[in-house]
Amino acid sequence: MGLALLAVFIITTITLASFHASLMVLLCVVMVDVDILGLMQMWGLTIDSVTIINLVLAIGLSVDYSAHVAHAFVIAKGTRQERADHALGEMGTAVIHGAMSTFVAVLILSVSQSYIFRVFFQQFFGICIFGAAHGLVFLPVLLSLVGPEQIALEESLDAPTASTSRVGTKGGPQLTSPATIEIHPTPAVSTISSAPPSAPASPPGSAKPRCAVLAWDAAARIAPEP
Repeated sequence: MGLALLAVFIITTITLASFHASLMVLLCVVMVDVDILGLMQMWGLTIDSVTIINLVLAIGLSVDYSAHVAHAFVIAKGTRQERADHALGEMGTAVIHGAMSTFVAVLILSVSQSYIFRVFFQQFFGICIFGAAHGLVFLPVLLSLVGPEQIALEESLDAPTASTSRVGTKGGPQLTSPATIEIHPTPAVSTISSAPPSAPASPPGSAKPRCAVLAWDAAARIAPEP
């Protein structure tokens, strides 16, 4: 039983990603086994090879009722009470269905005359009742009081990190960006030519019209220097 509890603690710590929540789940599992031992005493059952096997099985079956509620609590957002309410509303129905389906599956063994089958039903009856009670009643209250902090999930990588910003005209819409775009001006060295560039040479044998020469000179004076 100790090795089974150790295995449950290691697996729940990995899957829940919370040492605090795993301890609470382990506490619920131990309490379920203690409750089953009390139920065995009420029904006159003793510790033998049959009952001890069912007690070990109870560890693996009862962790299911608590681990799902704890996982829903850990990934929820808000206060402890809000997260406990969310976990109970999210996983409560599934936990009840699991307990009822297990109980119905072993219900037929209640009328058996075999000692093994009868003990199997009595202990599994305790697993369903106590496991669901601890997972749906005890654990949510415990989490709402001393539950672990929520896990900060990373934002999606597809979300844009910066948007293009431009300065609007006076009175017009302004587009702002969460990111600051800094523009460092580069000093430009400008030279003023004393004489405009000469017109390209005409191919031999052709006469350049005077209007074309005047248009080229005017364009050279107006065009900015590169």
